[in-house]
Amino acid sequence: MGACVSSDAGAAAPPEQRSAAAPRPSGGGAASKAPASQGAAKDTKRNVRALYDFGEMLGKGGFAEVRLATEKATGKQVAMKIMTLPANPRSVDDNTREDVMKEINLLTGLDHPNIVKLYEYFDEKKKFYLSTELMRGGELLKSVIEKERYGENDAKQCFVQMLRGIQYLHENKITHRDLKLENLMLDEKGSNVVKIVDFGLAKRAQETIMDTVCGTPQYVAPEVISGDDTSVYDNKVDMWSAGVVLYVLLGGYPPFYDENEPRLFQKIANGIYDFDDDVWEVVSEDAKDLIRGLLTVNPAKRLDATQALQHKWVKTENAVNNSLLATQKYMAKTYTKRLKAAVHAVLAQERIKALMGNVAQGYERSKSIVENPDDMSKARAAADHYVEFSKAAQQE
Repeated sequence: MGACVSSDAGAAAPPEQRSAAAPRPSGGGAASKAPASQGAAKDTKRNVRALYDFGEMLGKGGFAEVRLATEKATGKQVAMKIMTLPANPRSVDDNTREDVMKEINLLTGLDHPNIVKLYEYFDEKKKFYLSTELMRGGELLKSVIEKERYGENDAKQCFVQMLRGIQYLHENKITHRDLKLENLMLDEKGSNVVKIVDFGLAKRAQETIMDTVCGTPQYVAPEVISGDDTSVYDNKVDMWSAGVVLYVLLGGYPPFYDENEPRLFQKIANGIYDFDDDVWEVVSEDAKDLIRGLLTVNPAKRLDATQALQHKWVKTENAVNNSLLATQKYMAKTYTKRLKAAVHAVLAQERIKALMGNVAQGYERSKSIVENPDDMSKARAAADHYVEFSKAAQQE
């Protein structure tokens, strides 16, 4: 079994515990258009910065960063995912050219209202730039926490859109392999349109059998962490992750949690979770039944996307939109600190780069940092903040 484990340092504790043809890349800064309707690439010969103005950072992770970008010719704003290739990849978490092209090939040609769109990409030797649909509404998680009134029907509306996106992916032989709340975004502020993002770990079924350990620990399926070197898995791993998402949307905390990762994996392997908390008293039995059907250890007995969409809870509109206020409170307690820590960590990193980067690059204006004690103290403060917020994120 492979060793590509994607861990989530900010994993949340429960409240009580605090198919289209792939475009060929063009070198030398060439851009490749990827219209969803055609699934083909149209090459141009211009550099990404000749076509786009870059703005604020929208997010940053271990694999890439995402910046707001504006297309100069049209004024259209996009989310530009920038993936830097290491000179000499040394670990399984390092991006390789092959890894990036796999993500591009997967996204090219996909056209579904609940899947983020890839407009075009740029291959500039050591960096890839992916121009993708801008999700102005931000994370679904944050929207749910801030919603004035949140009920079971609201959770259903969000979840059904996710299911439709999964169904589309599976029909196109694509397994996402890292479905989680953080990878569900809203297209616009105040909108209810949910889209699946981040296809960095996704894979087409026909490429090869899937036997790599990857995903986010609290969302990973039992068969992925079985420990059996001969074990393989299929797209049912996405359905397990969907079950975890639904549990959190209705309960406000994850079904599987332990600060000790081996014990966490043991709970997942045995499917040990419950509905004992008081928060579940207002959640319908049909909703709990769907969760059971998704969090089934045996993948052969686990519901697929089509079956889940035919489930009674999905097909029946609740007469009363049961208020999930307690769920929102649990969710805020469970996830808010992680969200804040992530934001502050990114801001601190950017401050360090802005104040200290000039010294390394030898710009004339870098003298102000060296000669001005106030600027130097600001740089040190930013570094201290980054360390503190990184620690906070890891403890959540």
